[in-house]
Amino acid sequence: MTMYHGTTLVISKVDLEKSRLRLDFGKGFYLADKQGTAHIWAKNKTIQLGSGIPTILAYTVDNSIYKIHGKRFNPTPEEEWLEFICFNRRRENKGNEPRHDYNWVSGPIANDKVYNVVDNYLDGIIDASEAITRARTLPQTYQLSLHSSLALSYIDEKSMVYKQFKNNGWSKNWVKSGR
Repeated sequence: MTMYHGTTLVISKVDLEKSRLRLDFGKGFYLADKQGTAHIWAKNKTIQLGSGIPTILAYTVDNSIYKIHGKRFNPTPEEEWLEFICFNRRRENKGNEPRHDYNWVSGPIANDKVYNVVDNYLDGIIDASEAITRARTLPQTYQLSLHSSLALSYIDEKSMVYKQFKNNGWSKNWVKSGR
């Protein structure tokens, strides 16, 4: 299957140590099933950093990854999904990352306002149903996060291709990474 990662640079080798903390499914390497989602991630990352070139990476991921220890959430967000995101995003939960033992996690994508939703839910301002509604996942799309070297071994990094946003438009053709 082809999965996409949005970033500001071409990543020739995935390094989990460079992953950010306190994301939806914990520290890991995140991929989306839709190119458009990776496009949004790439543009947002460029804005957050204030520099870089929006870049979409496309990877081939072996479907048999789902046979190793992982967690798959239903396509429609439920309370279990919300609780898992809250657990991973809590600021006070310091310690080993990721905060679970899954090699991979897949499920719906929460919007960028999820920090506020998590805070309001944990403070008891809103209930689980309202929090799930406010998280407003991107419809009909999901993310796959990889959390171990075993999970990363299911990515064919040699087949990675990328597109970059230059001169007010995305390159038309995918470029081979040169590896």
